[in-house]
Amino acid sequence: MTQTDELVTAYLARVERAAGRLPAGRREELLGDLREHIEIARAESGAESEAEVRTILERLGDPESIVAAADTQTDLPRVTAATPYPTAPAVPPAPHRPTSRTALWVVLGVVAAIVMILFCVGAFTLARSDTAPTEPEIAPIQTAEVQPSVGP
Repeated sequence: MTQTDELVTAYLARVERAAGRLPAGRREELLGDLREHIEIARAESGAESEAEVRTILERLGDPESIVAAADTQTDLPRVTAATPYPTAPAVPPAPHRPTSRTALWVVLGVVAAIVMILFCVGAFTLARSDTAPTEPEIAPIQTAEVQPSVGP
């Protein structure tokens, strides 16, 4: 057994001691998941040195913390590897861009407003033409014939 294998064995032994209060099935499942995660992390990173394996184990976290999390959760904790470098600051969200659905509603609103305006103008025009005063009919004036008077 190599020194790196001994590190992993010692780490898993600490987890097993801390997990003594867990049910046996849950404890075995936790140990199996951790063992598998360590193997995958070592294979992906090509970790062969003691320092590299220690880094993998440190990223997993303290065995007591792992067991405490597993004890309070209904599912085993999902272990994610920490990034070895600081993360970039969060990017502010992009400004709101109207979607095609929003544009559709805007266009429909404009069309509805135009239709309402045309309807009102048409109704006003019809109402005005029906009630507009008509010119009074002028009756022809009858003129009386004037007789020339014959004088004395």
